[in-house]
Amino acid sequence: MVLDYYINRFREAIIQAIFQFGLRRKHQIGKNCSISRDLRTSGRVTIGNDAVISNNVVLNNGVIIGRGSLLSNIAIGENTQIELGVICTGYGEGRIIIGRESYIGIYNILDWSDNIIVGNHVHVAGPATGLWTHSSVKQCLNGMPLANKHIDYRTTAPITIEDNVYIGGNCIIYPGITIHHHSIVAPNSVVDKNVESQSFVGGVPAKLIRKLGVE
Repeated sequence: MVLDYYINRFREAIIQAIFQFGLRRKHQIGKNCSISRDLRTSGRVTIGNDAVISNNVVLNNGVIIGRGSLLSNIAIGENTQIELGVICTGYGEGRIIIGRESYIGIYNILDWSDNIIVGNHVHVAGPATGLWTHSSVKQCLNGMPLANKHIDYRTTAPITIEDNVYIGGNCIIYPGITIHHHSIVAPNSVVDKNVESQSFVGGVPAKLIRKLGVE
């Protein structure tokens, strides 16, 4: 049994090395990366050192993945940049879709417990901005075990961020929120209500500061 374990580990290491060798012929891949063999790419991409590209990832031409990022269940559009230490996490059947020419800042968290849709030319600054599609409040208050992921106690809802939106660092975006196009969320804000287009909001909870009047 122990010998079989090490043989399988060795076999997997060889397969991964061959797979990454093939990737490096087409893409710029950093050191010590772990990349799932179901990765799909279009054009040339850049992946930084120590990145983990897990299951169900699609990277389009010009995408840059920062050092130490952990990606799963995500499709990323052309020329979008994912910075250092971004984490995709979740429990469920959600998926993250990010458009072209967008930016996800350092140490941000994207929760695919439900769907996250991010448009084109969206900037989500870091650090520590979280897009959360689930809440465990009911699970906590009702004393449910962590292993109990029943929807009655661990509710989920999708997040949509339309085109041309800027979100500052250290923000929290609640489940079920839509931030409409050409809007700004100030740093250190908690967004628990939908944001109308061409709005500048901020605070805890976020409130309208002024309309932008963007053409």
